[in-house]
Amino acid sequence: MLAFGFEVCVAAHIASNGKTLNQKALFFPPPPPPDWARMMPSENLRSAVAGILIVLGLAGTPAYAQGSAWLGEPGTGFFSMSYVYQSADEFYAGSNKGPTPEGEDLRQNTVWLAANYFLSDAVALDFKTGWAQSQFITGPGIPAASDSFSGLVDTDVGLTYRLTDEWAGSWASVAVRGGATLAGNYETGSINSIGDGGDGYQLSVIVAKFLGQGVGVSAEVGQQWRNNDIPANTFAHATGLWLLNEKLTVGVDYTVVDAESSIDIAGPGFTPARFPEVQEDYKAAGGRLFYDVSDNLTATLFYTKKFSGRNTALSGVYGATFSYSFGN
Repeated sequence: MLAFGFEVCVAAHIASNGKTLNQKALFFPPPPPPDWARMMPSENLRSAVAGILIVLGLAGTPAYAQGSAWLGEPGTGFFSMSYVYQSADEFYAGSNKGPTPEGEDLRQNTVWLAANYFLSDAVALDFKTGWAQSQFITGPGIPAASDSFSGLVDTDVGLTYRLTDEWAGSWASVAVRGGATLAGNYETGSINSIGDGGDGYQLSVIVAKFLGQGVGVSAEVGQQWRNNDIPANTFAHATGLWLLNEKLTVGVDYTVVDAESSIDIAGPGFTPARFPEVQEDYKAAGGRLFYDVSDNLTATLFYTKKFSGRNTALSGVYGATFSYSFGN
């Protein structure tokens, strides 16, 4: 339950939509034209990273999949694989922060597989699934008693529809995303279960804009609903990026998740079987580094940390992603 479900907030590279070459002046204004031209990201980086928000569910309890208002060219897309390691030695029971059981880390390893396809200038499809294993201490001893869970994580399928396009004269790129979630085959009812075990859906609105000089910002606000008495939650992301040159980009992220009022860990009515029903809130911040390895391959390194919340583990999350674009 408390495995960190932060979604990476970084799809902050521009979508070309066939307009890249004749709009360099808007994104990287002169002088001098040759230097700014070298700052333009490659075709692969623009299309692949435009969907990384959707691709990266960074950990064992993906609360939602994130969308992007920057879309790639019609008929293109990418496949992506991510490895994520997360650990926490502190957690919140209700609003009370304390050490994890027996003072040992809650740990989880996750491998994500994802795909994204741009159907048109305004419509994109996304899909992600994966496998995870969690480890945690269950009691004292030498060595301490421990347990482990493993299984298929929640699978997410989504559709994004872009309402306005900044490269077509609008003030910003604005999109709406709808997604459906199918619960994985893991066990629930533990402090470090892989997920909450609920099917559901989510809706969100995304606004993105490039400010020039290689800087872009994106924001998403949405709501998620799931069955099995899992509290609905409101989520919000803010993302910033800076394209350093044609191959290298850095990004920063901030995420807030606020669940509907429900029971607390160790509070009235709580039992381990009701872990999925607790009110899990959190705030998290992180950063990432994108590198365009070749025309079709992008590598990403990332780190994020939850720093406050309710009924949640204060996880640190490390990971790497390789994305391969097709249709260029």
